[in-house]
Amino acid sequence: MLSFPAVLHPAILSPNSTGIRATPDQTSSIAASHGVTGMIGFFMVPFLMQTLGRKTVHIGLNLLVSTGFLIFALAQSVPVLFVAKAIQGLALCGVYVTSIMLGEYSHPKRRGYFMTLKKCSVAIGSLMCHSMALCWTWRQIAAFAILPHIIAILMTLMWPESPAFLALNGRYDECSKSHTWLHGDSPKHKTELEELIATQMERRELAKKKKSLKALIKKNLKKDFMKPFVIASILTMLVDACGRYYMLAYVVQILTEITKDKSIAAFCTIGADSLTIIALLLSCYIIRCFKRRTLLFTAGITSVILMFSTSLIAILKTYHTIGESVIWIIPSIILLNVFIVNVGIVPVCFAIIGEIFPLEHKGIGSFATGVVFTILYALVMKFTPLMMEKTGIEGTFGIYGLLVAFSLFILYFVLNETKDKTLQEIENEIRGVKPLLDRKHER
Repeated sequence: MLSFPAVLHPAILSPNSTGIRATPDQTSSIAASHGVTGMIGFFMVPFLMQTLGRKTVHIGLNLLVSTGFLIFALAQSVPVLFVAKAIQGLALCGVYVTSIMLGEYSHPKRRGYFMTLKKCSVAIGSLMCHSMALCWTWRQIAAFAILPHIIAILMTLMWPESPAFLALNGRYDECSKSHTWLHGDSPKHKTELEELIATQMERRELAKKKKSLKALIKKNLKKDFMKPFVIASILTMLVDACGRYYMLAYVVQILTEITKDKSIAAFCTIGADSLTIIALLLSCYIIRCFKRRTLLFTAGITSVILMFSTSLIAILKTYHTIGESVIWIIPSIILLNVFIVNVGIVPVCFAIIGEIFPLEHKGIGSFATGVVFTILYALVMKFTPLMMEKTGIEGTFGIYGLLVAFSLFILYFVLNETKDKTLQEIENEIRGVKPLLDRKHER
């Protein structure tokens, strides 16, 4: 699956051996431009997903990212860096698209497991990037980063098309073959296939009768769209606030601010990447053992406590009420929070985002949620350095801790449990309708 390796984060961009001198404001703007052009991708890709299919879109996204890395490797000026990041931003929707694709391709009991492996690939990319940055220039790292995406394209050519996409478009024979190729032909899987096809046949019949713009708007204001959209949007804000992206991009800067030593911060960063990988690997097991809600709220509340603790200790340090040696507690708490976030919050949020939208709304749902994602991503990447400058570590982690707490409060009341349920069962629960088998028994 498409991943976004942690190559060319603002903390890594430096004038050393590059021939390019970028100011701190320019580097944060380069990172934010990724989110701005990402909105264009979210306008286009959901429609293409529903018309061209999952395979074609996935290949296109990987081509965009690899093209961006090639431009990075050859860039000779700051504007060219903006162009490279902007091109990659068009594929930013891959964060959601790949989660949706995994939800469609994988077995319900293994869906969370595969979602977590996808997150592991990003963490491995980050660790490789920060490790290679000790001896490679960012040009060399960018050139190397093209390789995983070329491999992803070659692997995608070997897949069948998504059964859900084929059923959505009335290609039922191909849907049956694809579903059997992916899941086998056991009686249980045959029943799941029958329910998928029956639901989409019913949907297509209803769609023939409602083609007006008014009907389309009315459809997208119904509970079966609005509730998943609200849940996915809040999960997105939660992922942003807990540090999934700003810690990847600015972890060196954050730890340098705390330790006052760039070399120590660099090695702490490698430790953070290693902890992320360990956490995500552990979460492959944990996400199969615990319910989504239980894991999310346990990890989320723990993260809030750790973020507020970071803020409090930083405040005490500012007013000289604690010794200098105790300041090492802050990096330790930050690294522990990185572990907690990646063992619980990140895998659960992306698993639910890939599961929650009914098949009929996956296209528009991806677009709408993607707009929220790109706006939040651009804001976080642009303003995190500014928050650190104006409010310090204490203010930055305090603000993000409040956002995490607010997100968890809302999710407590609106989030459905999705663990071990088929996508059709989740859709039926959101719509408030009984499964096909139950309806047959009632007759």
